Amino acid sequence: MTYRRLGLGATVTLLVALGALDLVQHYHTDPAAAFAFSAVRAVPLLFYRRMPLEAWLTGLAAAVALAVVSTPVMSGEPWPWAGTTTAALTALGGLVASRGHRRLSVTMLGVLTGLGLLLWIWPGRGDLTAVVVTSALCGAGILVGDVVRARRSIAVELAEERQVSAEERELRSVVEERARIARELHDVVAHHMSVIVVQSETARYRLTGLPDDAAAEFTEIARLARGSLSELRGLLSALRDDGADPNRTPQPTLGELPALVARIEAAGTPVTLTVAPGTGDLPQVLQLAVFRIVQEGLSNVVRHAPGARTWVDVTRTDQTLKVAVTNERAADGGPLTEKEGGHGLVGVRERVTLLGGRFEVDQPDGGWRLRAELPL
Repeated sequence: MTYRRLGLGATVTLLVALGALDLVQHYHTDPAAAFAFSAVRAVPLLFYRRMPLEAWLTGLAAAVALAVVSTPVMSGEPWPWAGTTTAALTALGGLVASRGHRRLSVTMLGVLTGLGLLLWIWPGRGDLTAVVVTSALCGAGILVGDVVRARRSIAVELAEERQVSAEERELRSVVEERARIARELHDVVAHHMSVIVVQSETARYRLTGLPDDAAAEFTEIARLARGSLSELRGLLSALRDDGADPNRTPQPTLGELPALVARIEAAGTPVTLTVAPGTGDLPQVLQLAVFRIVQEGLSNVVRHAPGARTWVDVTRTDQTLKVAVTNERAADGGPLTEKEGGHGLVGVRERVTLLGGRFEVDQPDGGWRLRAELPL
C-alpha cells in the first residue's frame, strides 16, 4: 500500500512538472496558468479510487479547457490534446479500469473521442491525428487496467481456494484423528468396561460364600460401569459423527449433582454438598461446566485422597457463579498438586478459561481445594 501511494505521488508530480513545461514551451501558456492547468489535469489520479466518475470528469474538463485557451507554437504540435494531456488521461483511464469500472471507462473514452472530434472541426485548428492517437492510447490504458483487474481477481480467488483447501485438509486430518481415537476407545476402553460389567454382575454366582455387602458392592460397580459404557458409546458416536447430533444428547445439569455425590459417597468418601438457591435457571453451558468441575474434583479426591472428608459448595452472586471442591488432608500423604492431577485439571482450566472465568488450586490446611469463578 505504501509503495502504491509513493508511486502514485511520484507519477502525479512528474505529470505536473512535465505538463507545465510542455504548456509553456509548446502552447504559449503563462507559467502560472500552465502549472495550474497541469495540476488540475493530474490531480484526479489521487482520488480515482474513491470517486472514479468525478476523477474522469475533472480530467476531461481540464483537458477541454486547456484545448480551448491554448494555442500551439507550431502547426505540428498535437492539438486539441497535448502530449502530456494524453499521458494524464491514459493513466487515469487505466487506473479507473483497474478498479473494476470498465463501463465508466468505456463511456468516458467515448466522450473523450466525441469531444476530440468536435474540437477537430474547429476551423483551422483541428488535428485528427492527435484525436485518434489520444483515443487509442486511452483505450489501450483501459484495456491494460481491465486485464490487471482480472488478474487481481483471479489471484484473490486462487488465494481463497488455497485457504479453503487448507481448511479442508485440516478438517480431514481432524476427522481421521477422531476416527482413530474412536477405534482405540472402542477396541480397548469399551472392551474393558464391558468385561467389568460382566464380571461384576456375575460375581455373586461365580464366587461362593460372597457376603451380601460385597455382592451389593459388585452390583453398584456394574451399574456405574454400565452408565460409563453408555456415556462412552455416546462419545464414540460423536467422534465418528455417524448421524448422531452430540448437541442433542442430554447433558448433566446442577440437578444431577446429588446423584454424583451419592456415587462418590458409596465409594467411601463422605461429601457435603451445598448448592445455593437460584441456580436452576442458569444457562445449560454454565450448568454443564459446574457439573464437570465438581466431577473432576471429586474424582481426584477418590483417586488421591480416598476417605477424606470433602465439601462441594456452589454459590451465586449477581455477576458470578462460584464453585469450590475442598477435601481434608489425605491420611496416607500430602496434598495433591495440580501437576499430579494429569489432564483432568488442565481440561477444567481450559473449560473455565473459555467461559471467561478464573480457576485456581490451593492447599488449605494441607488438603486440596479446587475453585472456579464463572461470569454470568
